[in-house]
Amino acid sequence: MPEARTLGEAPGPRGHWFWGNIQERRHDPLQLFLRAHQEYGEFVRLRMGPTISLISVTSPELIKHVLVDHADRYGKPSSLVRDAWPVLGNGLFTSSGDFWKRQRRLMQPSFHKERLATLAGSMVDATRQMLARWRARPSPSEPLDVAAEMMHLTLGIVGRALFSTDVSGNASRVGQALTVALAETNRRILSLGLYAPDFLPTARNRAFRQALGTLDSVIFDIIARRRAGETQGDDLLATLMAAQDADTGERMTDAQLRDEATTLFLAGHETTANALAWLWHLLAQNPEVETRARAEVQRVLGGRTPTAQDIPQLRYLTQVFEEAMRLYPPAWIMARQPVKEDVLAGVQIPASPRVIVVTPPYAIHRNPRLWPEPERFDPERFSPEQTAQRPRMAYLPFGGGQRLCIGNNFALMEATLIIAEVLQHFRLRAVPGHTVEPEPLVTLRPKGGLPMFVEPLHASA
Repeated sequence: MPEARTLGEAPGPRGHWFWGNIQERRHDPLQLFLRAHQEYGEFVRLRMGPTISLISVTSPELIKHVLVDHADRYGKPSSLVRDAWPVLGNGLFTSSGDFWKRQRRLMQPSFHKERLATLAGSMVDATRQMLARWRARPSPSEPLDVAAEMMHLTLGIVGRALFSTDVSGNASRVGQALTVALAETNRRILSLGLYAPDFLPTARNRAFRQALGTLDSVIFDIIARRRAGETQGDDLLATLMAAQDADTGERMTDAQLRDEATTLFLAGHETTANALAWLWHLLAQNPEVETRARAEVQRVLGGRTPTAQDIPQLRYLTQVFEEAMRLYPPAWIMARQPVKEDVLAGVQIPASPRVIVVTPPYAIHRNPRLWPEPERFDPERFSPEQTAQRPRMAYLPFGGGQRLCIGNNFALMEATLIIAEVLQHFRLRAVPGHTVEPEPLVTLRPKGGLPMFVEPLHASA
Protein backbone atom coordinates (compact mmCIF):
# COMPACT_ATOMS: atom_id res chain seq x y z
CA MET A 1 0.00 0.00 0.00
CA PRO A 2 1.25 3.54 -0.72
CA GLU A 3 2.37 5.56 2.27
CA ALA A 4 -0.29 7.93 3.60
CA ARG A 5 0.12 11.59 2.75
CA THR A 6 0.57 14.24 5.42
CA LEU A 7 -2.05 16.92 6.10
CA GLY A 8 0.15 19.45 4.31
CA GLU A 9 -0.18 17.39 1.12
CA ALA A 10 -3.99 17.19 1.28
CA PRO A 11 -5.92 19.09 -1.42
CA GLY A 12 -7.59 22.39 -0.66
CA PRO A 13 -7.58 26.14 -1.32
CA ARG A 14 -4.42 27.87 -0.08
CA GLY A 15 -6.07 31.14 0.96
CA HIS A 16 -4.04 33.83 2.70
CA TRP A 17 -0.39 32.92 3.32
CA PHE A 18 -0.85 33.29 7.10
CA TRP A 19 -4.59 33.28 7.87
CA GLY A 20 -5.45 30.63 5.31
CA ASN A 21 -9.23 30.39 4.75
CA ILE A 22 -10.28 31.94 8.03
CA GLN A 23 -11.77 35.11 6.55
CA GLU A 24 -13.97 33.16 4.14
CA ARG A 25 -14.99 30.88 7.02
CA ARG A 26 -16.13 33.89 9.00
CA HIS A 27 -17.89 35.84 6.25
CA ASP A 28 -19.40 33.20 3.95
CA PRO A 29 -18.83 29.67 5.28
CA LEU A 30 -21.55 28.08 3.13
CA GLN A 31 -19.92 29.15 -0.09
CA LEU A 32 -16.44 28.38 1.23
CA PHE A 33 -17.30 24.72 1.80
CA LEU A 34 -19.36 24.50 -1.39
CA ARG A 35 -16.66 25.98 -3.64
CA ALA A 36 -13.87 24.03 -1.95
CA HIS A 37 -15.60 20.72 -2.68
CA GLN A 38 -16.53 21.76 -6.20
CA GLU A 39 -12.89 22.55 -6.94
CA TYR A 40 -11.00 19.94 -4.90
CA GLY A 41 -13.31 16.97 -4.53
CA GLU A 42 -14.89 15.11 -1.61
CA PHE A 43 -11.91 15.44 0.76
CA VAL A 44 -10.68 19.00 1.35
CA ARG A 45 -8.29 20.63 3.79
CA LEU A 46 -9.02 24.21 4.87
CA ARG A 47 -6.49 26.20 6.91
CA MET A 48 -7.82 28.23 9.85
CA GLY A 49 -4.79 30.35 10.61
CA PRO A 50 -1.24 28.98 10.75
CA THR A 51 -1.91 25.96 12.99
CA ILE A 52 -5.52 24.73 12.68
CA SER A 53 -6.74 22.45 9.89
CA LEU A 54 -10.36 21.72 8.98
CA ILE A 55 -10.78 18.47 7.06
CA SER A 56 -14.12 18.60 5.24
CA VAL A 57 -15.61 15.45 3.71
CA THR A 58 -18.70 15.05 1.52
CA SER A 59 -18.28 11.41 0.50
CA PRO A 60 -20.75 8.96 2.13
CA GLU A 61 -17.92 6.46 2.43
CA LEU A 62 -15.67 8.87 4.33
CA ILE A 63 -18.57 10.12 6.46
CA LYS A 64 -19.41 6.53 7.43
CA HIS A 65 -15.75 5.99 8.34
CA VAL A 66 -15.83 8.96 10.75
CA LEU A 67 -19.35 8.73 12.20
CA VAL A 68 -19.96 4.96 12.22
CA ASP A 69 -17.09 2.58 11.48
CA HIS A 70 -14.44 4.38 13.53
CA ALA A 71 -16.54 6.67 15.72
CA ASP A 72 -14.28 5.82 18.68
CA ARG A 73 -11.47 7.70 16.96
CA TYR A 74 -13.43 10.96 16.81
CA GLY A 75 -15.11 13.01 19.55
CA LYS A 76 -16.81 16.37 19.90
CA PRO A 77 -14.19 19.13 19.42
CA SER A 78 -13.01 20.53 22.74
CA SER A 79 -13.26 24.07 21.33
CA LEU A 80 -16.89 23.50 20.26
CA VAL A 81 -17.80 22.12 23.67
CA ARG A 82 -16.08 25.09 25.33
CA ASP A 83 -17.92 27.65 23.21
CA ALA A 84 -21.33 25.92 23.42
CA TRP A 85 -21.06 25.17 27.13
CA PRO A 86 -22.49 28.51 28.41
CA VAL A 87 -25.74 27.79 26.52
CA LEU A 88 -26.03 24.00 26.58
CA GLY A 89 -23.96 22.98 29.59
CA ASN A 90 -23.40 19.23 29.83
CA GLY A 91 -26.45 18.26 27.76
CA LEU A 92 -26.65 15.63 25.04
CA PHE A 93 -25.05 17.90 22.43
CA THR A 94 -21.89 18.64 24.42
CA SER A 95 -21.49 15.61 26.71
CA SER A 96 -19.54 12.48 25.84
CA GLY A 97 -18.42 9.11 27.13
CA ASP A 98 -20.33 7.16 29.76
CA PHE A 99 -22.25 10.24 30.94
CA TRP A 100 -23.60 10.83 27.42
CA LYS A 101 -24.54 7.15 27.06
CA ARG A 102 -26.41 7.24 30.37
CA GLN A 103 -28.32 10.40 29.49
CA ARG A 104 -29.18 9.10 26.03
CA ARG A 105 -30.41 5.81 27.49
CA LEU A 106 -32.59 7.61 30.04
CA MET A 107 -34.14 9.90 27.43
CA GLN A 108 -34.64 7.46 24.56
CA PRO A 109 -37.97 5.92 25.73
CA SER A 110 -39.66 9.34 25.58
CA PHE A 111 -38.97 9.51 21.83
CA HIS A 112 -40.34 6.15 20.70
CA LYS A 113 -42.83 6.51 17.84
CA GLU A 114 -45.72 5.02 19.80
CA ARG A 115 -45.25 7.56 22.59
CA LEU A 116 -44.83 10.42 20.15
CA ALA A 117 -48.20 9.61 18.57
CA THR A 118 -49.88 10.73 21.79
CA LEU A 119 -48.41 14.21 21.28
CA ALA A 120 -49.99 14.79 17.86
CA GLY A 121 -53.10 16.40 19.29
CA SER A 122 -51.18 19.12 21.11
CA MET A 123 -49.12 19.82 17.98
CA VAL A 124 -52.24 20.33 15.86
CA ASP A 125 -53.96 22.38 18.59
CA ALA A 126 -51.00 24.76 18.73
CA THR A 127 -51.05 25.06 14.94
CA ARG A 128 -54.78 25.86 14.90
CA GLN A 129 -54.23 28.55 17.52
CA MET A 130 -51.59 30.11 15.28
CA LEU A 131 -53.93 30.05 12.29
CA ALA A 132 -56.67 31.68 14.38
CA ARG A 133 -54.23 34.50 15.16
CA TRP A 134 -53.47 34.84 11.46
CA ARG A 135 -57.16 35.17 10.63
CA ALA A 136 -57.72 37.73 13.40
CA ARG A 137 -54.90 40.06 12.35
CA PRO A 138 -56.06 43.70 12.10
CA SER A 139 -54.02 44.21 8.90
CA PRO A 140 -54.30 40.91 7.01
CA SER A 141 -52.79 42.39 3.85
CA GLU A 142 -49.50 43.16 5.61
CA PRO A 143 -46.63 40.64 5.39
CA LEU A 144 -46.01 38.38 8.35
CA ASP A 145 -42.60 37.18 9.51
CA VAL A 146 -43.16 33.47 8.94
CA ALA A 147 -39.78 32.55 10.46
CA ALA A 148 -40.81 34.22 13.72
CA GLU A 149 -44.22 32.55 13.53
CA MET A 150 -42.62 29.12 13.20
CA MET A 151 -40.35 29.90 16.17
CA HIS A 152 -43.34 30.89 18.28
CA LEU A 153 -45.28 27.79 17.21
CA THR A 154 -42.53 25.24 17.82
CA LEU A 155 -41.63 26.81 21.16
CA GLY A 156 -45.22 26.29 22.33
CA ILE A 157 -45.20 22.73 21.03
CA VAL A 158 -41.93 21.73 22.64
CA GLY A 159 -43.08 23.19 25.93
CA ARG A 160 -46.37 21.33 25.95
CA ALA A 161 -45.24 18.09 24.36
CA LEU A 162 -41.99 17.59 26.23
CA PHE A 163 -42.66 19.38 29.51
CA SER A 164 -46.47 19.55 29.74
CA THR A 165 -46.02 23.31 30.08
CA ASP A 166 -47.24 26.07 27.81
CA VAL A 167 -44.31 28.45 27.33
CA SER A 168 -45.82 30.27 24.35
CA GLY A 169 -46.32 33.36 26.51
CA ASN A 170 -42.55 33.53 26.77
CA ALA A 171 -41.99 32.91 23.06
CA SER A 172 -40.98 36.46 22.18
CA ARG A 173 -38.38 36.92 24.90
CA VAL A 174 -37.14 33.33 24.66
CA GLY A 175 -36.83 33.64 20.87
CA GLN A 176 -34.90 36.89 21.22
CA ALA A 177 -32.68 35.36 23.90
CA LEU A 178 -31.97 32.34 21.70
CA THR A 179 -31.04 34.64 18.81
CA VAL A 180 -28.54 36.55 20.97
CA ALA A 181 -27.16 33.37 22.55
CA LEU A 182 -26.76 31.56 19.24
CA ALA A 183 -25.20 34.57 17.51
CA GLU A 184 -22.64 34.96 20.31
CA THR A 185 -21.93 31.23 20.39
CA ASN A 186 -21.41 31.24 16.62
CA ARG A 187 -19.09 34.26 16.89
CA ARG A 188 -17.05 32.50 19.56
CA ILE A 189 -16.78 29.34 17.51
CA LEU A 190 -15.62 31.29 14.45
CA SER A 191 -13.13 33.37 16.45
CA LEU A 192 -11.09 30.25 17.29
CA GLY A 193 -10.94 31.23 20.95
CA LEU A 194 -9.95 34.87 20.35
CA TYR A 195 -12.76 36.60 22.22
CA ALA A 196 -13.07 38.58 25.44
CA PRO A 197 -13.26 36.41 28.59
CA ASP A 198 -16.71 36.19 30.18
CA PHE A 199 -15.67 38.18 33.26
CA LEU A 200 -15.00 41.32 31.19
CA PRO A 201 -18.10 43.60 31.08
CA THR A 202 -18.11 44.16 27.32
CA ALA A 203 -21.39 44.96 25.57
CA ARG A 204 -21.42 41.52 23.93
CA ASN A 205 -20.73 39.74 27.21
CA ARG A 206 -23.48 41.69 28.99
CA ALA A 207 -26.00 40.86 26.25
CA PHE A 208 -24.91 37.23 26.32
CA ARG A 209 -25.32 36.98 30.10
CA GLN A 210 -28.74 38.62 29.89
CA ALA A 211 -29.84 36.15 27.18
CA LEU A 212 -28.59 33.20 29.23
CA GLY A 213 -30.40 34.60 32.25
CA THR A 214 -33.66 34.70 30.31
CA LEU A 215 -33.28 31.11 29.11
CA ASP A 216 -32.33 29.91 32.59
CA SER A 217 -35.26 31.69 34.22
CA VAL A 218 -37.76 29.96 31.93
CA ILE A 219 -36.17 26.51 32.24
CA PHE A 220 -35.62 26.67 36.01
CA ASP A 221 -39.18 27.93 36.46
CA ILE A 222 -40.50 24.86 34.64
CA ILE A 223 -38.37 22.60 36.87
CA ALA A 224 -39.30 24.43 40.09
CA ARG A 225 -43.02 24.28 39.36
CA ARG A 226 -42.78 20.56 38.70
CA ARG A 227 -40.83 19.91 41.91
CA ALA A 228 -43.38 21.94 43.87
CA GLY A 229 -46.23 19.89 42.42
CA GLU A 230 -47.79 22.86 40.61
CA THR A 231 -47.55 20.99 37.30
CA GLN A 232 -47.47 17.34 36.38
CA GLY A 233 -47.23 15.20 33.27
CA ASP A 234 -46.07 11.91 31.84
CA ASP A 235 -43.36 13.63 29.83
CA LEU A 236 -39.61 13.78 29.35
CA LEU A 237 -39.10 16.02 32.36
CA ALA A 238 -40.90 13.48 34.55
CA THR A 239 -38.69 10.71 33.12
CA LEU A 240 -35.51 12.64 33.85
CA MET A 241 -36.58 13.69 37.33
CA ALA A 242 -37.46 10.10 38.23
CA ALA A 243 -34.32 8.56 36.74
CA GLN A 244 -31.76 7.17 39.18
CA ASP A 245 -28.13 6.28 38.66
CA ALA A 246 -27.88 2.48 38.70
CA ASP A 247 -24.77 2.52 40.92
CA THR A 248 -25.33 5.43 43.32
CA GLY A 249 -29.10 5.91 43.27
CA GLU A 250 -28.56 9.63 42.72
CA ARG A 251 -31.09 11.64 40.76
CA MET A 252 -30.38 14.45 38.34
CA THR A 253 -29.76 17.87 39.87
CA ASP A 254 -31.65 20.95 38.72
CA ALA A 255 -28.51 22.00 36.82
CA GLN A 256 -28.42 18.69 34.93
CA LEU A 257 -32.13 18.97 34.18
CA ARG A 258 -31.53 22.53 32.98
CA ASP A 259 -28.79 21.42 30.57
CA GLU A 260 -30.90 18.68 28.98
CA ALA A 261 -34.00 20.90 28.86
CA THR A 262 -32.10 23.75 27.20
CA THR A 263 -30.61 21.35 24.67
CA LEU A 264 -34.08 20.03 23.86
CA PHE A 265 -35.50 23.56 23.55
CA LEU A 266 -32.84 24.27 20.96
CA ALA A 267 -33.15 20.94 19.14
CA GLY A 268 -36.94 20.74 19.34
CA HIS A 269 -37.68 24.39 18.68
CA GLU A 270 -34.96 26.26 16.82
CA THR A 271 -34.07 23.59 14.27
CA THR A 272 -37.63 22.55 13.38
CA ALA A 273 -38.75 26.17 13.12
CA ASN A 274 -35.94 26.94 10.68
CA ALA A 275 -36.71 23.86 8.58
CA LEU A 276 -40.38 24.90 8.36
CA ALA A 277 -39.49 28.48 7.43
CA TRP A 278 -37.33 27.25 4.56
CA LEU A 279 -40.13 24.94 3.45
CA TRP A 280 -42.61 27.81 3.12
CA HIS A 281 -40.02 29.81 1.19
CA LEU A 282 -39.43 26.91 -1.22
CA LEU A 283 -43.13 26.21 -1.72
CA ALA A 284 -43.70 29.86 -2.61
CA GLN A 285 -40.94 29.52 -5.23
CA ASN A 286 -42.35 26.24 -6.58
CA PRO A 287 -46.15 26.58 -6.91
CA GLU A 288 -46.52 23.30 -8.79
CA VAL A 289 -45.10 21.43 -5.79
CA GLU A 290 -47.40 23.36 -3.45
CA THR A 291 -50.42 22.50 -5.60
CA ARG A 292 -49.57 18.80 -5.56
CA ALA A 293 -48.92 18.79 -1.81
CA ARG A 294 -52.21 20.57 -1.09
CA ALA A 295 -54.07 18.12 -3.33
CA GLU A 296 -52.63 15.19 -1.36
CA VAL A 297 -53.66 16.80 1.92
CA GLN A 298 -57.20 17.33 0.61
CA ARG A 299 -57.41 13.74 -0.63
CA VAL A 300 -56.19 12.25 2.65
CA LEU A 301 -57.86 14.59 5.13
CA GLY A 302 -60.86 16.06 3.30
CA GLY A 303 -60.74 19.12 5.55
CA ARG A 304 -60.56 17.31 8.89
CA THR A 305 -57.84 17.69 11.51
CA PRO A 306 -54.71 15.58 10.80
CA THR A 307 -53.65 12.85 13.21
CA ALA A 308 -50.51 10.77 13.65
CA GLN A 309 -52.28 7.91 11.85
CA ASP A 310 -52.56 10.07 8.70
CA ILE A 311 -48.82 10.61 8.32
CA PRO A 312 -48.05 7.41 6.36
CA GLN A 313 -50.65 8.48 3.77
CA LEU A 314 -49.10 11.97 3.48
CA ARG A 315 -46.12 10.53 1.61
CA TYR A 316 -45.57 13.36 -0.86
CA LEU A 317 -45.86 15.97 1.90
CA THR A 318 -43.14 14.15 3.82
CA GLN A 319 -40.96 14.14 0.70
CA VAL A 320 -41.46 17.89 0.34
CA PHE A 321 -40.21 18.45 3.88
CA GLU A 322 -37.28 16.09 3.37
CA GLU A 323 -36.27 17.95 0.21
CA ALA A 324 -36.49 21.29 2.06
CA MET A 325 -34.11 19.93 4.68
CA ARG A 326 -31.79 18.75 1.94
CA LEU A 327 -31.40 22.26 0.54
CA TYR A 328 -31.44 24.03 3.89
CA PRO A 329 -30.40 21.61 6.65
CA PRO A 330 -30.87 23.36 10.01
CA ALA A 331 -27.75 21.63 11.35
CA TRP A 332 -25.66 22.76 8.40
CA ILE A 333 -22.29 21.49 9.68
CA MET A 334 -21.08 18.80 12.10
CA ALA A 335 -17.61 18.58 13.60
CA ARG A 336 -15.43 15.89 15.15
CA GLN A 337 -11.97 16.04 16.74
CA PRO A 338 -9.59 13.12 16.20
CA VAL A 339 -8.85 11.55 19.57
CA LYS A 340 -6.87 8.69 18.01
CA GLU A 341 -4.61 8.68 14.97
CA ASP A 342 -6.33 7.65 11.77
CA VAL A 343 -5.92 7.52 7.99
CA LEU A 344 -8.72 9.14 6.00
CA ALA A 345 -8.72 9.13 2.19
CA GLY A 346 -5.04 8.21 2.26
CA VAL A 347 -4.16 11.17 4.49
CA GLN A 348 -2.66 10.86 7.97
CA ILE A 349 -4.99 12.35 10.59
CA PRO A 350 -3.19 13.04 13.88
CA ALA A 351 -4.96 12.97 17.24
CA SER A 352 -4.91 16.71 17.88
CA PRO A 353 -7.27 19.50 18.99
CA ARG A 354 -5.82 21.52 16.11
CA VAL A 355 -7.36 19.17 13.55
CA ILE A 356 -11.15 19.19 13.08
CA VAL A 357 -12.97 16.83 10.71
CA VAL A 358 -16.24 18.35 9.51
CA THR A 359 -19.16 16.83 7.63
CA PRO A 360 -21.15 19.79 6.24
CA PRO A 361 -24.67 18.64 5.23
CA TYR A 362 -25.14 21.90 3.28
CA ALA A 363 -22.34 20.80 0.93
CA ILE A 364 -23.01 17.05 1.18
CA HIS A 365 -26.60 17.64 0.06
CA ARG A 366 -25.23 19.51 -2.97
CA ASN A 367 -22.71 16.87 -4.03
CA PRO A 368 -23.63 16.33 -7.70
CA ARG A 369 -22.44 12.72 -7.55
CA LEU A 370 -25.22 12.06 -5.05
CA TRP A 371 -27.77 14.68 -6.06
CA PRO A 372 -28.07 15.49 -9.81
CA GLU A 373 -28.95 19.15 -10.39
CA PRO A 374 -28.44 19.74 -6.68
CA GLU A 375 -29.87 23.28 -6.54
CA ARG A 376 -33.21 22.17 -8.01
CA PHE A 377 -36.09 21.68 -5.56
CA ASP A 378 -37.43 18.21 -6.39
CA PRO A 379 -39.32 16.20 -3.73
CA GLU A 380 -39.27 13.15 -6.03
CA ARG A 381 -35.68 12.63 -4.88
CA PHE A 382 -37.23 11.11 -1.76
CA SER A 383 -39.52 8.65 -3.45
CA PRO A 384 -38.93 5.13 -2.05
CA GLU A 385 -37.28 4.11 -5.32
CA GLN A 386 -34.75 6.96 -5.40
CA THR A 387 -34.08 6.78 -1.67
CA ALA A 388 -33.22 3.09 -1.92
CA GLN A 389 -30.55 3.84 -4.55
CA ARG A 390 -28.64 6.39 -2.43
CA PRO A 391 -25.97 5.68 0.16
CA ARG A 392 -27.28 6.13 3.68
CA MET A 393 -24.78 8.84 4.54
CA ALA A 394 -25.75 10.97 1.54
CA TYR A 395 -28.50 12.65 3.57
CA LEU A 396 -27.80 13.92 7.07
CA PRO A 397 -30.42 16.43 8.25
CA PHE A 398 -30.37 14.82 11.70
CA GLY A 399 -26.73 13.79 11.80
CA GLY A 400 -25.58 10.19 11.64
CA GLY A 401 -24.10 7.33 13.57
CA GLN A 402 -24.66 6.78 17.28
CA ARG A 403 -25.26 10.52 17.81
CA LEU A 404 -28.18 10.66 15.39
CA CYS A 405 -30.57 13.33 16.69
CA ILE A 406 -32.75 11.78 19.39
CA GLY A 407 -35.70 13.92 18.29
CA ASN A 408 -35.72 13.07 14.57
CA ASN A 409 -39.08 11.26 14.67
CA PHE A 410 -40.55 14.02 16.82
CA ALA A 411 -39.49 16.65 14.27
CA LEU A 412 -40.79 14.71 11.26
CA MET A 413 -44.20 14.12 12.86
CA GLU A 414 -44.45 17.69 14.11
CA ALA A 415 -43.54 19.21 10.75
CA THR A 416 -45.88 16.98 8.72
CA LEU A 417 -48.85 17.79 10.95
CA ILE A 418 -48.11 21.53 10.89
CA ILE A 419 -47.67 21.66 7.12
CA ALA A 420 -50.84 19.65 6.50
CA GLU A 421 -52.94 21.88 8.74
CA VAL A 422 -51.57 25.13 7.28
CA LEU A 423 -52.03 23.97 3.67
CA GLN A 424 -55.70 23.23 4.34
CA HIS A 425 -56.41 26.83 5.32
CA PHE A 426 -53.74 29.22 4.02
CA ARG A 427 -51.54 29.98 1.04
CA LEU A 428 -48.18 31.65 1.76
CA ARG A 429 -46.73 33.99 -0.84
CA ALA A 430 -43.32 35.62 -1.20
CA VAL A 431 -42.96 39.38 -0.81
CA PRO A 432 -41.89 40.77 -4.21
CA GLY A 433 -38.38 42.18 -4.20
CA HIS A 434 -37.41 40.64 -0.87
CA THR A 435 -34.19 38.62 -1.05
CA VAL A 436 -34.01 35.57 1.18
CA GLU A 437 -30.51 34.57 2.27
CA PRO A 438 -29.34 31.81 4.60
CA GLU A 439 -27.56 32.88 7.77
CA PRO A 440 -25.28 30.09 9.07
CA LEU A 441 -25.32 30.54 12.82
CA VAL A 442 -25.28 27.42 14.97
CA THR A 443 -28.38 26.59 12.92
CA LEU A 444 -29.27 27.77 9.41
CA ARG A 445 -31.77 30.64 9.61
CA PRO A 446 -33.31 32.91 6.95
CA LYS A 447 -31.31 36.09 7.47
CA GLY A 448 -33.42 38.89 8.88
CA GLY A 449 -36.54 36.76 9.07
CA LEU A 450 -38.93 35.66 6.32
CA PRO A 451 -41.70 38.16 5.51
CA MET A 452 -44.52 36.53 3.54
CA PHE A 453 -48.15 37.19 2.68
CA VAL A 454 -50.47 34.69 4.36
CA GLU A 455 -53.75 34.39 2.46
CA PRO A 456 -56.78 32.42 3.74
CA LEU A 457 -58.01 29.92 1.15
CA HIS A 458 -61.64 30.71 1.95
CA ALA A 459 -63.52 33.04 4.23
CA SER A 460 -64.52 30.37 6.74
CA ALA A 461 -61.01 28.87 7.01
